[in-house]
Amino acid sequence: MKIKNPNTKKLLKAGIVIALGLVLFKFIPMEIWGEEILFDASAHIASTMWVLYFVWFFIDQEKEWRQPFFIVAAVILCWVGFQRIFINAHSDVGLLAGFALGFLGIGFAEWKKVRRRLDF
Repeated sequence: MKIKNPNTKKLLKAGIVIALGLVLFKFIPMEIWGEEILFDASAHIASTMWVLYFVWFFIDQEKEWRQPFFIVAAVILCWVGFQRIFINAHSDVGLLAGFALGFLGIGFAEWKKVRRRLDF
């Protein structure tokens, strides 16, 4: 099966990286230390970032929607993070791991753009 749409490829790449990261940093630690640990990676944050990345492909078409989208996305991610802490489902380490997985997945999918912006 050959995927021709570059946006679909990017979404799949990001999703695969996030899914592999969740296996490594959520499900394996939960198997080792038990279901009640707080430092496992937040699947809610990582999957919310993937959904927002999916929505971004529609928002990116309209330049005047970009800034409001980033504000709304930040509010959504903060709300999900506070909710996970409030119900005692994750610690700050778990939330940061979820954010790192989301950023890593999106960064991997957008590697050409990221590489151009990095100067060493």
